[in-house]
Amino acid sequence: MNKRAICFTALLFSLVIASASEIKIAPLAVYDGDGNKTEAPYNPSKAIHDELEKHWFGGLINFSHISESKYGIPVTIIDAHKICASERADYLIYGYLKKNESSWLCEVKLYDANGKKIIKEFFAGDSIDHYDRLINVLCQNILFGIEEITGLNKDELRQKKTRPMELRIPVSLFYWNPVDSNWGDKILGIAGVNAGIELYPPQPVIVSNEKLIDFSARFNLSWNIGINKKNTYPLVINTMAISLPVLLHVHFNERHSLYGGFGLAYNIELMSIKPKYENEKFLYQNVFSFETIAGYEFDINDKARLFAEMAFDFHLLGDGFVSVKPCLGASFYIFKERR
Repeated sequence: MNKRAICFTALLFSLVIASASEIKIAPLAVYDGDGNKTEAPYNPSKAIHDELEKHWFGGLINFSHISESKYGIPVTIIDAHKICASERADYLIYGYLKKNESSWLCEVKLYDANGKKIIKEFFAGDSIDHYDRLINVLCQNILFGIEEITGLNKDELRQKKTRPMELRIPVSLFYWNPVDSNWGDKILGIAGVNAGIELYPPQPVIVSNEKLIDFSARFNLSWNIGINKKNTYPLVINTMAISLPVLLHVHFNERHSLYGGFGLAYNIELMSIKPKYENEKFLYQNVFSFETIAGYEFDINDKARLFAEMAFDFHLLGDGFVSVKPCLGASFYIFKERR
């Protein structure tokens, strides 16, 4: 299976030499021996997608399943081309299953939207009691067919391919307390919001143990506010910060990834204090800090992802402190380079 997986990945990469491709899997039609629509034990196109995505390296192609409710089931090349045009997809996998009294037969096609033609057909068949085996054999046939087309290997592709540039907008909310006892004794808590832009620059494809590794750089703007505890003098602190962390991402598959990194931050702190028996004071200071980040990302689709992260800030100047900030947020796609 590993050899076939390499060949499958090779074809997908070879198909996207000219562009960052959108590969879609359409719902498969299921017919009985008389040509009437019937049902399979479970969704065949979704099962094919779930198997094939194991061999997908995120960042180079978008590989997804289309539900039947969106466009129906494509039967002809015209149907396939309409779906590709609506989805802005470069390729579509579609076809049908035929359920006879004692057997399954399957035919799947790979449609090229740019060339407006079928570039490969895949077939499978099995007894009626072995639907699982039918799907597995079909996936293997797809991988064998791709090996026949390409003759490329994954090492060559890693050397030739680069991850295209991508821009995202991350937005998050956080709430934290200073770890330092001096500040921690006075401040009830600090809440705030982050917003910025995250750049994935063009970079070589790095794959380790079947996991894609890439890098990004963030430009974050944040605002937070904190108030005093009840047993201390009135205090309000507002902080505006700019941070520039560099992050390393490890993608386990197209949905789940972990990341971590570090960077410098610049903080402008405005504080209103009214000590007992004294007039209210307004204080201002510039503070530099060193920030480290660790987080988890979940891709909802190719447009948005959710993330949860923990940020550790080490304030370097003034009456500094260490902060631990848990954050929850979302990141939204705004641009991806097309080749």
